[in-house]
Amino acid sequence: MERQVRKSATIILVTTMLTSLLAACGSSNNNDTKDEPATTSTTTNANTNTAETDTAAEDDGTKQEPEKQEPVELNFWTISLSPNFDDYINGRIKAFEEQNPNISVKWTDLPYGAMENKLLTSIAGGKSPDVVNLNTGMTMTLAGKNALVDLNAEATEEQRSIYFEDLYNSTKLGDSAYAFPWYYGLSVFAYNKKIYEEAGLDPNKPPTTMEELKEQAIAIKEKTGKYGFVPSYNPPADFYFQGVPIISEDKTKIIVNTPEALAWAKWSKELYDKGIVPKESLSADANYATDKYQSGQIATLVTGAQFLSRVKTNAKNVYDQTLVAKMPALKEGGKYQAGLMNVVVPTMSKNHTEAISFANFITNDESQLAFAKIVNILPSTKKAAADPFFTEAGTDPESMAKVITAQMASQAQDFSLGIRNEGEVLDFLWKGWQAMLTGKETPEDMLKNAEVNMQKKLDEINAEN
Repeated sequence: MERQVRKSATIILVTTMLTSLLAACGSSNNNDTKDEPATTSTTTNANTNTAETDTAAEDDGTKQEPEKQEPVELNFWTISLSPNFDDYINGRIKAFEEQNPNISVKWTDLPYGAMENKLLTSIAGGKSPDVVNLNTGMTMTLAGKNALVDLNAEATEEQRSIYFEDLYNSTKLGDSAYAFPWYYGLSVFAYNKKIYEEAGLDPNKPPTTMEELKEQAIAIKEKTGKYGFVPSYNPPADFYFQGVPIISEDKTKIIVNTPEALAWAKWSKELYDKGIVPKESLSADANYATDKYQSGQIATLVTGAQFLSRVKTNAKNVYDQTLVAKMPALKEGGKYQAGLMNVVVPTMSKNHTEAISFANFITNDESQLAFAKIVNILPSTKKAAADPFFTEAGTDPESMAKVITAQMASQAQDFSLGIRNEGEVLDFLWKGWQAMLTGKETPEDMLKNAEVNMQKKLDEINAEN
Protein backbone atom coordinates (compact mmCIF):
# COMPACT_ATOMS: atom_id res chain seq x y z
CA MET A 1 0.00 0.00 0.00
CA GLU A 2 2.83 2.37 0.83
CA ARG A 3 4.34 1.57 -2.51
CA GLN A 4 1.31 3.05 -4.19
CA VAL A 5 2.10 6.33 -2.54
CA ARG A 6 5.81 6.40 -3.12
CA LYS A 7 6.52 7.42 -6.64
CA SER A 8 9.74 8.56 -8.14
CA ALA A 9 10.76 10.64 -11.10
CA THR A 10 13.16 13.20 -12.77
CA ILE A 11 16.00 15.93 -13.29
CA ILE A 12 18.22 19.08 -12.62
CA LEU A 13 19.70 22.64 -13.11
CA VAL A 14 21.40 25.87 -11.89
CA THR A 15 21.23 29.58 -10.84
CA THR A 16 23.96 31.77 -9.47
CA MET A 17 23.06 34.62 -7.10
CA LEU A 18 24.83 37.96 -6.88
CA THR A 19 24.89 38.02 -3.10
CA SER A 20 27.62 40.65 -2.98
CA LEU A 21 25.43 43.03 -4.96
CA LEU A 22 22.50 42.45 -2.58
CA ALA A 23 24.77 43.07 0.37
CA ALA A 24 25.95 46.34 -1.15
CA CYS A 25 22.35 47.45 -1.72
CA GLY A 26 21.37 46.44 1.78
CA SER A 27 24.16 48.45 3.41
CA SER A 28 23.21 51.80 2.00
CA ASN A 29 20.37 52.87 4.30
CA ASN A 30 22.05 55.77 6.14
CA ASN A 31 22.12 58.35 3.39
CA ASP A 32 20.24 61.61 4.16
CA THR A 33 20.58 63.00 0.64
CA LYS A 34 17.10 63.59 -0.81
CA ASP A 35 18.10 64.15 -4.42
CA GLU A 36 19.48 60.74 -5.15
CA PRO A 37 19.03 57.28 -3.70
CA ALA A 38 21.52 56.17 -1.14
CA THR A 39 22.55 53.19 -3.26
CA THR A 40 23.39 55.44 -6.21
CA SER A 41 25.39 57.79 -3.99
CA THR A 42 27.23 54.89 -2.40
CA THR A 43 27.97 53.28 -5.75
CA THR A 44 29.19 56.56 -7.22
CA ASN A 45 31.53 57.15 -4.31
CA ALA A 46 32.77 53.57 -4.44
CA ASN A 47 33.46 53.80 -8.15
CA THR A 48 35.21 57.14 -7.73
CA ASN A 49 37.36 55.81 -4.96
CA THR A 50 38.18 52.70 -6.96
CA ALA A 51 39.15 54.74 -9.99
CA GLU A 52 41.38 56.95 -7.88
CA THR A 53 42.99 53.90 -6.31
CA ASP A 54 43.54 52.27 -9.71
CA THR A 55 45.15 55.41 -11.07
CA ALA A 56 47.46 55.58 -8.10
CA ALA A 57 48.30 51.91 -8.43
CA GLU A 58 49.08 52.27 -12.12
CA ASP A 59 51.34 55.19 -11.29
CA ASP A 60 53.39 53.18 -8.82
CA GLY A 61 53.15 49.88 -10.79
CA THR A 62 51.32 47.93 -8.04
CA LYS A 63 47.87 47.50 -9.69
CA GLN A 64 46.22 44.25 -8.50
CA GLU A 65 44.64 41.77 -10.89
CA PRO A 66 41.08 40.64 -9.99
CA GLU A 67 41.23 37.88 -7.43
CA LYS A 68 41.12 34.49 -9.15
CA GLN A 69 38.47 32.15 -7.76
CA GLU A 70 39.66 28.77 -6.57
CA PRO A 71 38.26 25.81 -8.54
CA VAL A 72 35.41 23.94 -6.85
CA GLU A 73 34.15 20.46 -7.74
CA LEU A 74 30.58 19.61 -6.68
CA ASN A 75 29.41 16.02 -6.38
CA PHE A 76 25.75 15.72 -7.41
CA TRP A 77 23.70 12.59 -6.68
CA THR A 78 20.31 11.84 -8.23
CA ILE A 79 17.77 9.02 -8.01
CA SER A 80 17.05 6.83 -11.05
CA LEU A 81 17.48 9.47 -13.75
CA SER A 82 20.14 7.74 -15.82
CA PRO A 83 20.20 6.68 -18.61
CA ASN A 84 16.79 8.05 -19.65
CA PHE A 85 17.65 11.65 -18.86
CA ASP A 86 21.41 11.72 -19.41
CA ASP A 87 21.22 14.34 -22.13
CA TYR A 88 19.08 16.63 -20.04
CA ILE A 89 21.16 16.35 -16.86
CA ASN A 90 24.48 16.68 -18.65
CA GLY A 91 23.13 19.65 -20.59
CA ARG A 92 22.09 21.49 -17.44
CA ILE A 93 25.43 20.73 -15.78
CA LYS A 94 27.22 22.13 -18.81
CA ALA A 95 25.09 25.28 -18.71
CA PHE A 96 25.86 25.79 -15.03
CA GLU A 97 29.57 25.26 -15.54
CA GLU A 98 29.62 27.79 -18.37
CA GLN A 99 28.01 30.36 -16.09
CA ASN A 100 30.39 29.45 -13.26
CA PRO A 101 33.83 28.73 -14.79
CA ASN A 102 35.42 27.95 -11.43
CA ILE A 103 32.83 25.25 -10.60
CA SER A 104 32.65 21.77 -12.08
CA VAL A 105 29.92 19.23 -11.33
CA LYS A 106 30.42 15.48 -11.12
CA TRP A 107 27.11 13.62 -11.48
CA THR A 108 26.30 10.21 -9.95
CA ASP A 109 22.93 8.49 -10.39
CA LEU A 110 21.78 5.83 -7.90
CA PRO A 111 18.85 3.38 -7.83
CA TYR A 112 15.87 4.54 -5.74
CA GLY A 113 16.38 1.89 -3.07
CA ALA A 114 20.11 2.54 -2.69
CA MET A 115 20.13 6.29 -2.11
CA GLU A 116 19.38 6.57 1.61
CA ASN A 117 21.85 3.91 2.79
CA LYS A 118 24.53 5.07 0.38
CA LEU A 119 24.18 8.65 1.55
CA LEU A 120 24.14 7.77 5.26
CA THR A 121 27.19 5.54 4.79
CA SER A 122 28.99 8.28 2.92
CA ILE A 123 28.26 10.86 5.61
CA ALA A 124 29.22 8.46 8.40
CA GLY A 125 32.52 7.86 6.61
CA GLY A 126 33.34 11.55 6.65
CA LYS A 127 32.61 12.09 2.98
CA SER A 128 29.56 13.62 1.46
CA PRO A 129 28.16 14.66 -1.90
CA ASP A 130 27.43 18.38 -2.17
CA VAL A 131 23.98 18.28 -3.79
CA VAL A 132 21.54 15.37 -3.47
CA ASN A 133 18.13 14.47 -4.91
CA LEU A 134 15.84 13.04 -2.19
CA ASN A 135 12.14 12.50 -1.67
CA THR A 136 10.47 14.29 1.23
CA GLY A 137 10.58 11.30 3.56
CA MET A 138 14.34 10.83 3.15
CA THR A 139 14.85 14.57 3.42
CA MET A 140 13.09 14.70 6.78
CA THR A 141 15.03 11.69 8.07
CA LEU A 142 18.35 13.38 7.31
CA ALA A 143 17.15 16.78 8.48
CA GLY A 144 16.32 15.17 11.82
CA LYS A 145 19.92 14.02 12.05
CA ASN A 146 21.17 17.58 11.39
CA ALA A 147 22.73 16.31 8.18
CA LEU A 148 21.26 18.93 5.83
CA VAL A 149 21.81 22.65 5.34
CA ASP A 150 18.99 24.89 6.58
CA LEU A 151 18.08 26.81 3.44
CA ASN A 152 16.09 29.36 5.42
CA ALA A 153 19.40 30.30 7.02
CA GLU A 154 21.86 29.93 4.14
CA ALA A 155 19.97 30.48 0.87
CA THR A 156 18.94 33.94 -0.29
CA GLU A 157 15.37 35.17 -0.39
CA GLU A 158 15.71 35.44 -4.16
CA GLN A 159 16.65 31.76 -4.36
CA ARG A 160 13.82 30.65 -2.05
CA SER A 161 11.09 32.82 -3.56
CA ILE A 162 10.80 31.08 -6.95
CA TYR A 163 8.93 28.05 -5.55
CA PHE A 164 5.30 27.52 -4.55
CA GLU A 165 5.31 28.22 -0.82
CA ASP A 166 3.46 25.04 0.19
CA LEU A 167 5.92 22.89 -1.75
CA TYR A 168 8.95 24.72 -0.34
CA ASN A 169 7.55 24.24 3.17
CA SER A 170 7.09 20.48 2.64
CA THR A 171 10.49 19.95 4.28
CA LYS A 172 10.05 22.50 7.03
CA LEU A 173 11.16 21.45 10.50
CA GLY A 174 10.57 24.17 13.10
CA ASP A 175 11.73 27.42 11.51
CA SER A 176 14.09 25.63 9.13
CA ALA A 177 13.54 24.28 5.61
CA TYR A 178 15.87 21.70 4.19
CA ALA A 179 15.24 21.35 0.46
CA PHE A 180 14.52 23.14 -2.77
CA PRO A 181 11.43 21.36 -4.18
CA TRP A 182 11.98 19.84 -7.61
CA TYR A 183 9.48 17.93 -9.69
CA TYR A 184 6.29 16.13 -8.67
CA GLY A 185 3.10 14.64 -10.01
CA LEU A 186 -0.57 15.18 -9.27
CA SER A 187 -3.40 12.81 -10.03
CA VAL A 188 -6.32 13.42 -12.33
CA PHE A 189 -9.64 11.62 -12.41
CA ALA A 190 -9.65 9.53 -15.60
CA TYR A 191 -12.82 7.64 -16.46
CA ASN A 192 -14.25 5.38 -19.13
CA LYS A 193 -17.01 7.14 -21.06
CA LYS A 194 -18.51 3.87 -22.31
CA ILE A 195 -18.88 2.37 -18.81
CA TYR A 196 -20.39 5.61 -17.52
CA GLU A 197 -23.02 5.47 -20.25
CA GLU A 198 -23.70 1.77 -19.54
CA ALA A 199 -24.33 2.73 -15.91
CA GLY A 200 -26.76 5.46 -16.93
CA LEU A 201 -24.41 8.22 -15.82
CA ASP A 202 -23.71 11.43 -17.72
CA PRO A 203 -20.05 11.33 -18.86
CA ASN A 204 -20.06 15.10 -18.87
CA LYS A 205 -20.66 15.17 -15.12
CA PRO A 206 -17.70 13.51 -13.37
CA PRO A 207 -17.73 13.68 -9.56
CA THR A 208 -16.68 16.95 -7.95
CA THR A 209 -16.98 15.74 -4.35
CA MET A 210 -16.15 12.49 -2.58
CA GLU A 211 -19.87 11.88 -1.97
CA GLU A 212 -20.56 12.14 -5.71
CA LEU A 213 -17.67 9.75 -6.32
CA LYS A 214 -19.26 7.27 -3.91
CA GLU A 215 -22.73 7.60 -5.48
CA GLN A 216 -21.36 7.06 -8.99
CA ALA A 217 -19.30 4.05 -7.86
CA ILE A 218 -22.41 2.45 -6.37
CA ALA A 219 -24.41 3.08 -9.56
CA ILE A 220 -21.63 1.62 -11.74
CA LYS A 221 -21.41 -1.52 -9.58
CA GLU A 222 -25.17 -2.03 -9.58
CA LYS A 223 -25.70 -1.39 -13.31
CA THR A 224 -22.57 -2.95 -14.84
CA GLY A 225 -21.08 -5.21 -12.17
CA LYS A 226 -17.79 -3.36 -12.60
CA TYR A 227 -15.94 -1.39 -9.96
CA GLY A 228 -16.35 2.38 -9.91
CA PHE A 229 -12.88 3.13 -8.63
CA VAL A 230 -9.82 1.82 -6.81
CA PRO A 231 -8.90 3.74 -3.65
CA SER A 232 -5.34 5.06 -3.35
CA TYR A 233 -5.00 4.28 0.33
CA ASN A 234 -2.79 6.77 2.16
CA PRO A 235 -4.40 7.28 5.59
CA PRO A 236 -1.88 9.82 6.99
CA ALA A 237 -2.10 12.12 3.95
CA ASP A 238 -5.84 11.55 3.54
CA PHE A 239 -6.46 12.48 7.17
CA TYR A 240 -4.27 15.56 6.92
CA PHE A 241 -5.97 16.85 3.77
CA GLN A 242 -9.37 16.13 5.37
CA GLY A 243 -8.47 18.63 8.09
CA VAL A 244 -7.19 16.25 10.77
CA PRO A 245 -4.20 17.93 12.50
CA ILE A 246 -2.35 14.62 13.14
CA ILE A 247 0.26 16.53 15.18
CA SER A 248 0.19 19.73 17.22
CA GLU A 249 2.09 22.80 16.03
CA ASP A 250 4.74 22.35 18.73
CA LYS A 251 5.21 18.73 17.59
CA THR A 252 4.46 17.27 21.02
CA LYS A 253 0.91 15.91 20.70
CA ILE A 254 -0.68 13.46 18.27
CA ILE A 255 -4.22 14.35 17.18
CA VAL A 256 -5.85 11.71 14.97
CA ASN A 257 -8.90 10.68 16.98
CA THR A 258 -11.18 13.41 15.64
CA PRO A 259 -14.70 13.51 14.14
CA GLU A 260 -13.21 14.25 10.70
CA ALA A 261 -10.95 11.20 10.90
CA LEU A 262 -13.80 8.98 12.08
CA ALA A 263 -16.05 10.12 9.24
CA TRP A 264 -13.37 9.34 6.65
CA ALA A 265 -12.62 5.95 8.21
CA LYS A 266 -16.31 4.98 8.17
CA TRP A 267 -16.72 6.26 4.60
CA SER A 268 -13.83 4.09 3.43
CA LYS A 269 -14.88 1.03 5.39
CA GLU A 270 -18.43 1.13 4.06
CA LEU A 271 -17.22 1.02 0.46
CA TYR A 272 -14.80 -1.79 1.34
CA ASP A 273 -17.35 -3.88 3.27
CA LYS A 274 -20.04 -3.55 0.60
CA GLY A 275 -17.63 -4.52 -2.19
CA ILE A 276 -18.04 -1.22 -3.99
CA VAL A 277 -14.22 -1.15 -4.30
CA PRO A 278 -12.08 -4.25 -4.95
CA LYS A 279 -10.83 -5.76 -1.69
CA GLU A 280 -7.61 -7.03 -3.23
CA SER A 281 -6.62 -3.41 -3.85
CA LEU A 282 -5.69 -3.12 -0.17
CA SER A 283 -2.52 -5.12 -0.71
CA ALA A 284 -2.04 -4.54 -4.44
CA ASP A 285 0.99 -2.90 -5.95
CA ALA A 286 1.10 0.38 -7.87
CA ASN A 287 0.28 -1.30 -11.19
CA TYR A 288 -2.98 -2.86 -10.01
CA ALA A 289 -5.35 0.02 -10.77
CA THR A 290 -3.82 0.82 -14.16
CA ASP A 291 -3.94 -2.84 -15.22
CA LYS A 292 -7.59 -3.16 -14.20
CA TYR A 293 -8.58 0.10 -15.88
CA GLN A 294 -6.90 -0.64 -19.20
CA SER A 295 -8.53 -4.09 -19.24
CA GLY A 296 -11.95 -2.41 -18.91
CA GLN A 297 -12.72 -3.91 -15.48
CA ILE A 298 -12.81 -0.60 -13.61
CA ALA A 299 -14.59 2.55 -14.68
CA THR A 300 -12.15 5.14 -13.34
CA LEU A 301 -8.46 5.62 -12.71
CA VAL A 302 -6.90 8.07 -10.28
CA THR A 303 -3.52 8.57 -11.86
CA GLY A 304 -0.76 10.92 -12.86
CA ALA A 305 -0.75 12.18 -16.43
CA GLN A 306 2.41 10.21 -17.13
CA PHE A 307 0.64 6.88 -16.56
CA LEU A 308 -2.02 7.55 -19.16
CA SER A 309 0.61 6.83 -21.80
CA ARG A 310 0.64 3.23 -20.57
CA VAL A 311 -3.09 2.98 -21.21
CA LYS A 312 -2.60 4.46 -24.66
CA THR A 313 0.12 1.95 -25.47
CA ASN A 314 -1.49 -1.12 -23.96
CA ALA A 315 -5.19 -0.50 -24.60
CA LYS A 316 -5.84 2.08 -27.30
CA ASN A 317 -9.56 1.26 -27.37
CA VAL A 318 -9.88 2.11 -23.65
CA TYR A 319 -7.70 5.18 -24.05
CA ASP A 320 -9.98 6.45 -26.83
CA GLN A 321 -12.95 6.16 -24.43
CA THR A 322 -11.09 7.97 -21.63
CA LEU A 323 -12.08 11.39 -20.35
CA VAL A 324 -10.18 13.28 -17.65
CA ALA A 325 -11.26 15.71 -14.95
CA LYS A 326 -9.93 17.38 -11.82
CA MET A 327 -9.75 15.11 -8.78
CA PRO A 328 -12.42 15.69 -6.15
CA ALA A 329 -10.58 17.20 -3.17
CA LEU A 330 -10.89 15.41 0.16
CA LYS A 331 -12.04 18.72 1.60
CA GLU A 332 -13.73 21.52 -0.30
CA GLY A 333 -11.03 23.93 -1.48
CA GLY A 334 -8.41 21.68 0.10
CA LYS A 335 -4.92 20.57 -0.87
CA TYR A 336 -3.81 17.73 -3.12
CA GLN A 337 -1.06 15.31 -2.20
CA ALA A 338 2.08 15.83 -4.31
CA GLY A 339 4.71 13.10 -4.43
CA LEU A 340 7.60 15.53 -4.37
CA MET A 341 11.25 15.13 -5.30
CA ASN A 342 13.65 17.57 -3.66
CA VAL A 343 17.25 18.75 -3.92
CA VAL A 344 19.24 19.16 -0.69
CA VAL A 345 22.72 20.23 0.40
CA PRO A 346 24.33 18.06 3.12
CA THR A 347 25.96 19.99 5.94
CA MET A 348 29.19 18.04 5.36
CA SER A 349 29.61 19.64 1.95
CA LYS A 350 32.64 21.91 2.05
CA ASN A 351 31.10 24.25 -0.50
CA HIS A 352 27.72 25.38 0.82
CA THR A 353 27.45 28.55 -1.26
CA GLU A 354 28.33 26.87 -4.56
CA ALA A 355 26.20 23.81 -3.74
CA ILE A 356 23.15 25.93 -2.90
CA SER A 357 23.70 27.86 -6.12
CA PHE A 358 23.74 24.65 -8.17
CA ALA A 359 20.76 23.17 -6.28
CA ASN A 360 18.82 26.35 -7.05
CA PHE A 361 19.93 26.30 -10.69
CA ILE A 362 18.89 22.71 -11.28
CA THR A 363 15.43 23.46 -9.83
CA ASN A 364 14.90 26.93 -11.30
CA ASP A 365 12.21 27.98 -13.79
CA GLU A 366 14.28 27.35 -16.90
CA SER A 367 15.54 23.95 -15.81
CA GLN A 368 12.17 22.67 -14.61
CA LEU A 369 10.29 23.86 -17.68
CA ALA A 370 12.82 22.12 -19.93
CA PHE A 371 12.48 18.96 -17.88
CA ALA A 372 8.68 19.02 -17.97
CA LYS A 373 8.79 19.20 -21.75
CA ILE A 374 10.73 15.93 -21.79
CA VAL A 375 8.71 13.97 -19.26
CA ASN A 376 5.15 14.48 -18.03
CA ILE A 377 5.87 16.05 -14.63
CA LEU A 378 4.98 19.31 -12.92
CA PRO A 379 7.41 22.07 -11.92
CA SER A 380 7.61 23.38 -8.35
CA THR A 381 8.36 26.95 -9.47
CA LYS A 382 5.61 29.51 -9.98
CA LYS A 383 6.92 31.00 -13.21
CA ALA A 384 7.51 27.65 -14.93
CA ALA A 385 4.03 26.42 -13.98
CA ALA A 386 2.51 29.53 -15.60
CA ASP A 387 4.22 28.87 -18.95
CA PRO A 388 1.84 28.41 -21.93
CA PHE A 389 3.13 24.84 -22.17
CA PHE A 390 0.90 24.06 -19.18
CA THR A 391 -2.11 26.06 -20.30
CA GLU A 392 -2.48 25.06 -23.94
CA ALA A 393 -3.85 21.57 -24.51
CA GLY A 394 -5.14 19.37 -27.27
CA THR A 395 -8.18 17.14 -26.86
CA ASP A 396 -6.38 13.89 -26.02
CA PRO A 397 -6.48 12.67 -22.39
CA GLU A 398 -2.73 13.03 -21.80
CA SER A 399 -2.64 16.60 -23.01
CA MET A 400 -5.73 17.58 -21.03
CA ALA A 401 -4.37 15.89 -17.90
CA LYS A 402 -1.23 18.03 -18.14
CA VAL A 403 -3.28 21.24 -18.12
CA ILE A 404 -5.64 20.08 -15.37
CA THR A 405 -2.83 19.10 -13.01
CA ALA A 406 -0.95 22.33 -13.70
CA GLN A 407 -4.08 24.23 -12.66
CA MET A 408 -3.99 22.29 -9.38
CA ALA A 409 -0.32 23.21 -8.71
CA SER A 410 -1.06 26.02 -6.28
CA GLN A 411 -3.00 23.51 -4.14
CA ALA A 412 -0.20 20.92 -4.15
CA GLN A 413 1.59 19.91 -0.98
CA ASP A 414 3.67 16.93 0.08
CA PHE A 415 2.44 15.66 3.43
CA SER A 416 4.97 15.50 6.24
CA LEU A 417 4.77 15.58 10.03
CA GLY A 418 7.91 17.68 10.18
CA ILE A 419 9.56 15.47 12.80
CA ARG A 420 12.43 13.04 12.90
CA ASN A 421 11.68 9.39 12.10
CA GLU A 422 8.12 10.20 11.13
CA GLY A 423 7.75 6.83 9.41
CA GLU A 424 7.94 5.09 12.79
CA VAL A 425 5.14 7.28 14.10
CA LEU A 426 2.90 6.94 11.04
CA ASP A 427 3.35 3.18 10.85
CA PHE A 428 0.72 2.73 13.57
CA LEU A 429 -1.82 4.54 11.39
CA TRP A 430 -1.00 2.45 8.31
CA LYS A 431 -1.32 -0.82 10.23
CA GLY A 432 -4.44 0.33 12.05
CA TRP A 433 -6.08 1.26 8.74
CA GLN A 434 -5.52 -2.24 7.36
CA ALA A 435 -6.80 -3.80 10.58
CA MET A 436 -9.94 -1.65 10.38
CA LEU A 437 -10.75 -2.48 6.76
CA THR A 438 -10.27 -6.20 7.34
CA GLY A 439 -12.53 -6.15 10.40
CA LYS A 440 -9.93 -6.60 13.13
CA GLU A 441 -10.70 -3.21 14.65
CA THR A 442 -13.66 -0.86 14.55
CA PRO A 443 -13.03 2.63 13.16
CA GLU A 444 -13.41 4.01 16.71
CA ASP A 445 -10.89 1.57 18.21
CA MET A 446 -8.50 2.03 15.32
CA LEU A 447 -8.30 5.77 15.88
CA LYS A 448 -8.09 5.47 19.65
CA ASN A 449 -5.29 2.88 19.53
CA ALA A 450 -3.41 4.66 16.75
CA GLU A 451 -3.39 7.91 18.69
CA VAL A 452 -2.09 6.23 21.85
CA ASN A 453 0.66 4.30 20.07
CA MET A 454 1.69 7.21 17.88
CA GLN A 455 1.92 9.46 20.95
CA LYS A 456 4.12 6.92 22.73
CA LYS A 457 6.51 6.76 19.78
CA LEU A 458 6.53 10.56 19.40
CA ASP A 459 7.41 10.95 23.08
CA GLU A 460 10.33 8.56 22.62
CA ILE A 461 11.60 10.52 19.63
CA ASN A 462 11.25 13.87 21.37
CA ALA A 463 13.00 12.50 24.47
CA GLU A 464 16.05 11.74 22.35
CA ASN A 465 16.41 15.40 21.36
